[in-house]
Amino acid sequence: MPVPQVSVFLDNHPGSLADVIEKLDKNQLKIYALAIADKGEFGLVRMITEDPAKTTRILEEADFNLAKAKRNIEVAVVLITDKDHISKITKILGENGLNIDYAYSSAVHFEDKFALVLRVNDLERAERILRETNVGTLSLDEIKQHFA
Repeated sequence: MPVPQVSVFLDNHPGSLADVIEKLDKNQLKIYALAIADKGEFGLVRMITEDPAKTTRILEEADFNLAKAKRNIEVAVVLITDKDHISKITKILGENGLNIDYAYSSAVHFEDKFALVLRVNDLERAERILRETNVGTLSLDEIKQHFA
């Protein structure tokens, strides 16, 4: 199931990330996954939160610059297990002509598994192929259930 991701541009200076996190904390929004990319004078923060629409609204109201595309960015969240290693998953996707644009880990752990966030060039096809090869993916509701 595709999972909505919220992305925000921040000035690259001390305290910028703290400002975003503080807004989410004040509104009791959990963050399940977080990635930060340095882009020189600014940074790009990508995150999976428990309520992406509310997160977007809160950050926009606080005048943060959200990265927006023609449509909301959605990602796949894949369970990494002893059987389904990252190498297996990347091989499956690559052999099927799917490109991983970026990936980051999450705070979601369940038994001996952790969740990996993947942005691929064809999300619907990637999720279908992963299902067909019995690789576990998570919806946002399932992430909420597994959040440690």
